[in-house]
Amino acid sequence: MNQIDLKNKSAVVTGGAQGIGLAIAERFLVSGASVCLWDRDEKMVYKTAASLASKGRVETAVMDVTDLESVKNAVSQTKDAFDSIDILVCNAGIAGPTMKVWEYPPKEWQNVIDIDLTGVFNCLHAVTPIMI
Repeated sequence: MNQIDLKNKSAVVTGGAQGIGLAIAERFLVSGASVCLWDRDEKMVYKTAASLASKGRVETAVMDVTDLESVKNAVSQTKDAFDSIDILVCNAGIAGPTMKVWEYPPKEWQNVIDIDLTGVFNCLHAVTPIMI
């Protein structure tokens, strides 16, 4: 398996408590990076961090990508832990219900947009200035 040297680098993975986010975090750890898992599922993110602890330095931030203040707090918490953020993976996302578009509840659609689109904007808005 290819391995990139990420020693002395810090990475944030949104939606990092499970699924693809967890797999990404594992690869970063194997490559030597420190990782901060950002997730809204408090119980799951702590459980995941504990399971990854033997692979490298793992921190957590319980947060909500749809809330800019929550994202800013996660940035502050991560900077306090790592001094910098070198890598940001905007992985948090949902698919929403599977149904005919004319039956799709507008509130559910807005939730998909808030997480999948606005969440990425919020993270980039808050993290990019400290990366450049």
